[in-house]
Order: sequence, then C-alpha cells, then structure tokens
Amino acid sequence: MVKTGAQLREHLPGIALLLARLYVGYWFLWTGLAKIGRGFLRGDALLPQLERFAVGTPHAWYKAWLVNVVIPYEHLFAVLTSLGETLAGVAILLGALTRFSAGAGMFMVGNYLFAKGWTSPAASHDKDFLVLLLVVLVGGAGKYWGIDGWWRGRR
Repeated sequence: MVKTGAQLREHLPGIALLLARLYVGYWFLWTGLAKIGRGFLRGDALLPQLERFAVGTPHAWYKAWLVNVVIPYEHLFAVLTSLGETLAGVAILLGALTRFSAGAGMFMVGNYLFAKGWTSPAASHDKDFLVLLLVVLVGGAGKYWGIDGWWRGRR
C-alpha cells in the first residue's frame, strides 16, 4: 500500500524520535563498550581523566565532589560509567525503559558537562546529547518502533 503525503506526515514525529533514539543509543553503547575495552572494569583506567577534570573544572563544588568522592572510589565509578553507558545504550536502542534510560543518560552527560565546564568547547558535543536525550525522554521515543510501544500495545 502506497502512503499519501498526509499519511507520511502523520508518522514524521515518530520517525524523528526513532532516529534521535537510535543515534543516542548507538553513541552510548559504543562509548560504553569502548570504556570496557580500555580496561575500565579492571580499575585505574579512569583515574588520569578524573585528575584532569579535577584540575580543569571551573566548578569548585564539582571539584570537591571529584577529589573527595569520585577519585578515592575510581574503580567503582569506572564500572558504573562503563556499564551505565553500555546498558543505557542497549535499552535506548531497543526502545525499552526508554524514558528511564534517557534520564540516566542525562545524569551521566550532565556530570561530563560539569567535569569539563559548561563553557568549554570540549563540552559542546555533550550539550547536543543532553538536548537529544531530553527529546527522547519527553517524546517517549520508545513508543515508536520500540519495546515500550509493543509492551504498551499488549496491555
């Protein structure tokens, strides 16, 4: 059956949400797996980056958080970061628990922004992902060709 222009326009918001969901899901999955491949699950792999962030962040309260909490427990945070990114990526790609996963992703990306400093050029990519994750969360992107939509239809 051939779709008319009106029928196609009706599906454009869902298609846009699907594309946003697939993009950020892929990004999280790829970065999480890369961290696992670099040894984040074994420990000490995150420490040099955390030390650079602690020196460079313009936020005094965030520097205190890094120095007093994150750096002493670097191994725990390395595991949480790498597994968190990987699991969020899988869930967002599949459209499963999409809003929760997008919220978790926003929390992670927000931390990266505070570590780098909001005005840093290195944080521009993170700002883009924060906006895309917000779109995925608010739009309920898992409803469109995802497990969330399938589950909702079965209930």
